[in-house]
Amino acid sequence: MNRKHATALLLAASMTAQGNAGGVPLARWSLDQQSGKQATETVSGRQDPVNYVFNQARFKPDSPPLWRGAASCVVNGCLLFDGYSTDIAAPSLSTGQLGQGFTLSAWVAPHAFEWGDGGHYSAFLSQFDAGAKQGFSFGMYRFGTWGIKLGLGSEIADVRVRERKLPRDSWSHVAASYDPARRLVSLYLNGERLVHVALPAGGEFAMPSVPLTIGRYSQPERIGGVFKLNTFLGLMDEVRIDAGPSDGAAIGRMVADDLAAHGGKAPRLSVAEVSIPASVFDGDLHRPQYHVLPDAGWMNEPHAPFYFQGQYHLFFQKNPFGPFWHQIHWGHWVSQDMVHWRELPIALAPEDDGLASDGVWSGSATQAADGTPVLFFTAGNDQARPNQRTGMATPADVNDPDLVRWTKYPRPVTLQPEGEGRFGEFRDPYVFRHADRWFQLVGSSLPGRSGTALVFESTDLRNWSARGPLFSIDAKGFAGLDATWELPVLLPIGKGKDGRERHVFLMDVRAQAYYWIGVFDPASARFTPDSEAPRVFDLGQGHFSGPSGFVDPKTGRSIVFSIAQGERSLQDEYDAGWAHNGGLPITLSLGDDGDLRLAPIGELASLRGQTLLDLRDVTPEAASSALAGLRGDALEIELVLAPGAAKGKRGLSLRAAPARQEYTELYFDSTQQRLEIDRRRSSLARSYGVQGGAFALGDDTLRMRVFLDRSMVEAYVNERKSLTSRIYATRRDADGLGLLAEPGDRVVSLKVWAMRGTAKGN
Repeated sequence: MNRKHATALLLAASMTAQGNAGGVPLARWSLDQQSGKQATETVSGRQDPVNYVFNQARFKPDSPPLWRGAASCVVNGCLLFDGYSTDIAAPSLSTGQLGQGFTLSAWVAPHAFEWGDGGHYSAFLSQFDAGAKQGFSFGMYRFGTWGIKLGLGSEIADVRVRERKLPRDSWSHVAASYDPARRLVSLYLNGERLVHVALPAGGEFAMPSVPLTIGRYSQPERIGGVFKLNTFLGLMDEVRIDAGPSDGAAIGRMVADDLAAHGGKAPRLSVAEVSIPASVFDGDLHRPQYHVLPDAGWMNEPHAPFYFQGQYHLFFQKNPFGPFWHQIHWGHWVSQDMVHWRELPIALAPEDDGLASDGVWSGSATQAADGTPVLFFTAGNDQARPNQRTGMATPADVNDPDLVRWTKYPRPVTLQPEGEGRFGEFRDPYVFRHADRWFQLVGSSLPGRSGTALVFESTDLRNWSARGPLFSIDAKGFAGLDATWELPVLLPIGKGKDGRERHVFLMDVRAQAYYWIGVFDPASARFTPDSEAPRVFDLGQGHFSGPSGFVDPKTGRSIVFSIAQGERSLQDEYDAGWAHNGGLPITLSLGDDGDLRLAPIGELASLRGQTLLDLRDVTPEAASSALAGLRGDALEIELVLAPGAAKGKRGLSLRAAPARQEYTELYFDSTQQRLEIDRRRSSLARSYGVQGGAFALGDDTLRMRVFLDRSMVEAYVNERKSLTSRIYATRRDADGLGLLAEPGDRVVSLKVWAMRGTAKGN
């Protein structure tokens, strides 16, 4: 198969390998160090640098690469490659050293598989120049296929194992042998020869003058000029380069010798051994402590919440390869209270199944007629038109209390019908049950109108009938609302004054959540909003996004989850090692005025530690004096303030450094009738501006509940509006508090609690 000057040649496996019984060692990295920033090349005794993002950390104290001890590794110690920043740089090998052939080998335990950008391997070993067609790249490709590319000057030979894929989170021994005299390449898995390949007659193998790299392809594709792709994610041990080809007997002896201390079997790996440990992020200036977030890397919206046999489950969009958007998987958390979450192994991953081979994008959860949870997801497949369909998955073992493994239904359950919405815009299924049937909402748009949610109906969750758009609006007066409405959610919130049940319909457009309140009619599958105009859900201008929700069967509450977007550059996120976190779970209900009421769930009170302040009926001056003695970056603050007649700003000063070199102000401005956060002095690095939106307090007392969690700030005001934002302080002593008030005001109450962290990795 020709691909970008590559020739893949697979010959019959019955061909007999010939070669040396074992070559001369050229280089070996045992990776036994278990500490430090260098890897010993044991043949020469040379110390090669291990590149790693936290060797020189920006936002936390330095920490060494992710070494593992003997219990996790095949021989003594090994190294965890984080998938984006970790590699080992070594001097070039010459054509003279490898001209008589060579054998490459390593023990690998991949944690996930890259997309294969540029047609390149995620390399175990690479010294390759694609332009000159020289060198080798030995590594993995999509879905666990693996092999070697050899540059022959006139072309590139790509020899690959496609059927015997590498398993995730398990040790495998891989070896590649090249015999130039016979022009043969052989590939071995755990000592067994799988492929024996004859190269083309023309061309000669030669090595380029580029460094040898362990854990990354020599010429990786890049994202934004910052993130290097084609990088190995997982554990690696006993990396070897031998001069001369090897045969199966020699490879078999090598494998047996390495496994002798383990009784002939490689160690089994736990989740912790292939995950980034909590201690890596100790001292991070911005990483939240009690908001839910993954062990490391990039996340987008949480979704598909459900409750089953005593535990809440919540999934999320995850790139396990680093803090950037790419190769989307479903991460998985469980909790007993929706506050203290525990991360489980990846639930759904792109696979070579013709269903979701290019991404498992957002979705939802429901329960089958027998109560079994069922996941629905956007199945990304770039070979299909459109490339977005609805897929379904069910638990592999319903008796597993954590529901760790999920089985995908083998075909899409919903395809976009011709003429239903803008073709190719068909994603984020939200499925809910009504009586003996299920409804599915899928985000799309209607040309000439607005975005919408397309409705489908089913009696068995596998066969769905199109019911048309849920509703739409004339978007001419509402900028941006003609785009696809992503992440649709429909939840009951109580009865209106007319006695009819009201639902809230939530959706997301370009990272901003909007909502309507209205009546859903299951007979017509239509939603009639009480008013056509959309309302902004959160006033943080793009920080609260990606809504998902469910009705909690324990309490009957309608609960919404969200992603708290970041506001950092790609370089900042590279240097941090993580990007984004979940917002706090919030309950939704209907107010007497027919508008939405929202509040953090009551279970969050379990995070309260020491009460730092408890004032009642005091002057603003007394409250300011008491606040001046408090410091903290993981707090909950409740302020109830009776405003006087004067116009102005009332609220809190957060993350204030001495002499106010840095500070952030969160307030209601009665002059402008706005709820705002002023971040122009939040950071010495840059101004983050002022965010907010219209808010009318009227004659009410100001009731402000604020959750501060390092870079996170969430404010809930009179249960009528929320404001989610970020504070990226640069000073570690930017942790002071202050009060904003006007003459004639009275502080009815002011409470401050220190908040406990919730999860490993925080």
